[in-house]
Amino acid sequence: MDASQQKAKPQTRRVQAQSMSDMDDAPSASEKSPTFDIDDAGVTGSEIFSDMLRHMMAPLLIGMVFGAIWQLTVMPRIDTFVPNPVHGAFAMYLVASPLIYKQLIGMEMSRAGEYAMGFAVTACCLSMVWMFGTSSVYLAGFLPAIAWLFISSFWLQFEFPPFRYGLWHGMAVNVGAFGGSVLAFIYF
Repeated sequence: MDASQQKAKPQTRRVQAQSMSDMDDAPSASEKSPTFDIDDAGVTGSEIFSDMLRHMMAPLLIGMVFGAIWQLTVMPRIDTFVPNPVHGAFAMYLVASPLIYKQLIGMEMSRAGEYAMGFAVTACCLSMVWMFGTSSVYLAGFLPAIAWLFISSFWLQFEFPPFRYGLWHGMAVNVGAFGGSVLAFIYF
């Protein structure tokens, strides 16, 4: 991983606790004040913005493109609801996951299988829900979108193993594929 992809690790410094009376008087050598560790936030706003582009917007946009492609090319040729554009986006993303892993995560390629497995877990669970028809819009569309936004607000601050990035990106592809297929259906 290159230096631009590493997050600053929080720095710990030791602070000596002082009471109000200790501030007025010089501390004596016999009295020891307790010390506490304080963590300084080491993640800057530009790092969070960079990670937001890599881990939120890129998988969302890739999902939108894959969902729109599936909607425009495959859905006119089939008579059933399954496989729908979200299923197609999951399949295309899984095939392209080593390349996407290298571009978005940037860790060593020996761990690309972990990323693909994390994505596959999310994709399999959500794919089963998408097979229920129109009621799946709530269970696999809106609820994962809310969960993805909630998770994204916390996970942007930390470094994770590839499996967890795969889970996170799977939710983004789900939301993006649904949105992309709806937009493609409406405008094309």
